[in-house]
Amino acid sequence: MKKTFIFLRKMPVFPKSMPATDYKKVLVVLKRTKYELDLETYGSLAAYMEVTKDKQDVFRRTLESHERQLQSRNYLQTKVFPKADFVFREKFDAEENLNGYDLIVSHGGDNHFTYVAHQTGKTHLIGCNSDPITSVGALLGFSAEELEEAVNTDFKNTKLEKWSLISTQIRYPNGQVIQTVPAICELSVRNNSPDLTSRYWISYKGQKEEQKCSGLLIYTGAGSTGWVSSCFPKKFQPFSKHESYFHAYAREIRAKNSDKEFSLADFRALDEVEVVSEMNGGIAVDSLTERHYPFPPYAKATFRLSEETLSVVVPWKRG
Repeated sequence: MKKTFIFLRKMPVFPKSMPATDYKKVLVVLKRTKYELDLETYGSLAAYMEVTKDKQDVFRRTLESHERQLQSRNYLQTKVFPKADFVFREKFDAEENLNGYDLIVSHGGDNHFTYVAHQTGKTHLIGCNSDPITSVGALLGFSAEELEEAVNTDFKNTKLEKWSLISTQIRYPNGQVIQTVPAICELSVRNNSPDLTSRYWISYKGQKEEQKCSGLLIYTGAGSTGWVSSCFPKKFQPFSKHESYFHAYAREIRAKNSDKEFSLADFRALDEVEVVSEMNGGIAVDSLTERHYPFPPYAKATFRLSEETLSVVVPWKRG
């Protein structure tokens, strides 16, 4: 008798909305506006006005954004989290600041969010866009007003997502070994001079090849709608932030033989990826200048999916 085999596809597990949650101790990490940073750079309003006198349209947009961000900042302090602690980014230190907090709110843009996320560990994190009019905020779930609604309903219309992270170890020729901060979106491996070719050897599951390109991107689901989305051609579409894999993409790869095909120029990694430098390069985590690591010749970087995840509170009907 002929046997019939029926293969049942595993159904995806969809996240459930969060139960009513009352966060007892909240820390809001603020980003200074461009206007505030420029004013600090030039020393006085008079000096700032002198520098921008022939760029009034730029100055006006900067000032208008500054005023909107101050309104958003004040809204959080007076209406959303009146009992919370507030600290500016440059004063934020996980070892000193995280004790006892059960929620951290990043108030700024995407880059500020990743900076804060590098230090939150298992603490729940919320991204609040400080200026939705000018900032896309792809990683940010709320505006200040939307966050007020979430707080007033005890976060019933939200969900807790577990975002995948990339863990990176760099071993230097002198024997020094360091662990970078976990990458939320992507790592950029490239020559320190962007005008020069990035050269390295890349290895994955027994395959190994030398690559020359303008830089290598190692990215997560959160990063799949970011920098790499402007790269072409590529094999893969954006993927979920919680997937148990990451991708690697060599930007503008080239070879002496134009017919050469690269097997590791655009691929999905289910295991660790190794890269050995042939350049005076660097590895930048999430495009942050504060998270840049030297990658000189013969240094080896190992990328793998982290055992830890990032706990992010987002709206239930997030698009």
